[in-house]
Amino acid sequence: MLTDNKIKGLKPTEKRYSLSAGEGLSIDVMPTGRKSWVLEYTALGKRKRKKLGEYPAVSLKQARELANKIKNNAGLTPITVSELIHEWIELHSKQWTSEKYKYTVIYRLTYITNDFKDMAVADVSRAMVSKAVSNMVAQGTYETAKRSLRLLSQVFNYAIAHEYAQNNPCTLVDNIIPTHTVQNMATLSADEMAGFWHTIRKTPTIGLAPVALSLANYLAVRPSELCKATWDEFDLDKGVWIIPAYRMKTRLEHAVPLASQPLKILKDLHASRLDDGFVFKHHSNPTKPMPIESVLAVIKRAGFGGRMTTHGFRSLFSTVANDSGLWRADAIERQLAHTKKDVRHVYNRAEYWDERVALMSWWADIVADWQA
Repeated sequence: MLTDNKIKGLKPTEKRYSLSAGEGLSIDVMPTGRKSWVLEYTALGKRKRKKLGEYPAVSLKQARELANKIKNNAGLTPITVSELIHEWIELHSKQWTSEKYKYTVIYRLTYITNDFKDMAVADVSRAMVSKAVSNMVAQGTYETAKRSLRLLSQVFNYAIAHEYAQNNPCTLVDNIIPTHTVQNMATLSADEMAGFWHTIRKTPTIGLAPVALSLANYLAVRPSELCKATWDEFDLDKGVWIIPAYRMKTRLEHAVPLASQPLKILKDLHASRLDDGFVFKHHSNPTKPMPIESVLAVIKRAGFGGRMTTHGFRSLFSTVANDSGLWRADAIERQLAHTKKDVRHVYNRAEYWDERVALMSWWADIVADWQA
């Protein structure tokens, strides 16, 4: 702890250095031997730095009283989690070259802190963070939980460095996240799907997330590919969806045949659209896509959290199609946009096209029976 005796004994060095006195107050020691008080605090989400005079003209006790007075006069309250995240992002986003990455960071931090975003940073407990992570794990979003927790831990380390908090509540919470990656692909069996959809229909929901869930089953695409789809990618007259390369995990353009059932769903959505942007919009910001977690929430509310995921529809499609013996394995793999690295140069989005059109029509009939 900084005391008057310790301050008196501080010696100058070739470069200026600072020592913390707590709660944003510090003393700068200049190469000349001059010692100055500095207060750093956050007001209205902005970082401020104010000089409070020189030592010993202003004693440690006086500096602390002055610092408290300044903060009280400014009507300051302890920084909240939302304000901390904003401050952290403002600092680090200057180094990020991708707006998409910035959006992902903001989304993950907003999602994991939703239940305690308005709390003072110092009041957030490990139990609160554990509960938020447990909710994500229950939805089957293990990787998202892991990455969101890692980001939040970085934010709290920043808070400790700036004396907004004394401890990092994210410590050890990663132990509750399953390590077996196979759980990321959690899926029900074909025999369970009719019951799954019967329960989904009876579960109260809001918005278009259930529609997105239905299409995820019909189309067997990756969750991010569906949630971020835009209307200009669809040719509803020809019944085809072209997913651009930049949105594909493989970074290769992919064509999806639209059977009659999913095509009708899309045409109905298109008729009621407000613009030509995202097919599935964020519930509070129509300029952004629906989060994958919104679709997963439908599964969780129906009681299938941890047993089924949106990605699980792809696993189920692969299993049922391969087990049928009706389709070539290469056609199934191409429809799933699985591409081996050594054949990327010969990839053709239309390869096995006629067989894939028939395959997706056959699959849609199966899904329609489940969803009936």
